[in-house]
Amino acid sequence: MSLVNSFVYTRTVIDWDKMSKALHNQFRVVSSRLYADKKGILPDGVTLTLTVVKDDYDYGIDKNGQPRENNLYQNFDVTVLNRNHDFKKGDVIRLLGFDAENSFAIGFDLLMRFKDAELIQPQGVKPHA
Repeated sequence: MSLVNSFVYTRTVIDWDKMSKALHNQFRVVSSRLYADKKGILPDGVTLTLTVVKDDYDYGIDKNGQPRENNLYQNFDVTVLNRNHDFKKGDVIRLLGFDAENSFAIGFDLLMRFKDAELIQPQGVKPHA
């Protein structure tokens, strides 16, 4: 037998420290939209679609003996729980204050929330070589 509605007692944890290190915590903004928690528990913020700009993690070998592809240039969404920024498409940002209590994984989807983010490089500015 199993419990009814056991989902309320389970949670899939995201290892942000490991992810941040592998991806160098640098992401390019693709888009943004305002966020308001439907339950009114979390602060208002902004949901950002981000592109991975660095990934040097070794994901190992798949079942066919081929190296697994990394996440370079993949997109994902995060929610920054404040509206103190006006990030523009193309900006490179760093995510700050991972909110583990309000972040989780459902299947292969990551629902990640952060307390803040900061601009590393404005859109169109090339880093020095």
